[in-house]
Amino acid sequence: MRSVPLIAVLAGCAVALVGCVSFIENTDADLSLPDAKAYTQTVERDIADALPADLVATMDQKETGVFLPCSRDGGEQWAGGLTAQMQSPVDAALVLGPIEERFAVDGKLALRRREDDEDSILEIVGHHHSAWIVRYDRETGAFRVTSFSPCIYLPEEVWRGDKY
Repeated sequence: MRSVPLIAVLAGCAVALVGCVSFIENTDADLSLPDAKAYTQTVERDIADALPADLVATMDQKETGVFLPCSRDGGEQWAGGLTAQMQSPVDAALVLGPIEERFAVDGKLALRRREDDEDSILEIVGHHHSAWIVRYDRETGAFRVTSFSPCIYLPEEVWRGDKY
């Protein structure tokens, strides 16, 4: 019978301690904006380079992007993207399979594949909230990469509403 009050006291202490834990941010304070953008666009190109060249009709990488909040303490992500059109609609395995193979060997990035509204989606996630969402529309043959840089602090001269 003594264990019930002890358990209640321990549970109360645990709840009180959780309230004292500070929120840990995942912002890379040492990464500059130009480097964050360059890294993100390099991975976009690596994704596109994994596509079978004979299947690609057109490709366009955005030169500018926008900023999105990624932390409670003012961290921002540069968001950009890349689009490609396949010669003709093909099976998703022919498009996403080579990308999965290329990035599966990189221990720094996590991969997850899923289906959404009959589109095949490959999520590639890296450090400090960086991510690349690869979506392939089998019906139209459209290939899109939406990218998000690592979470960084913007330099003072850059406004969040700017395109960069």
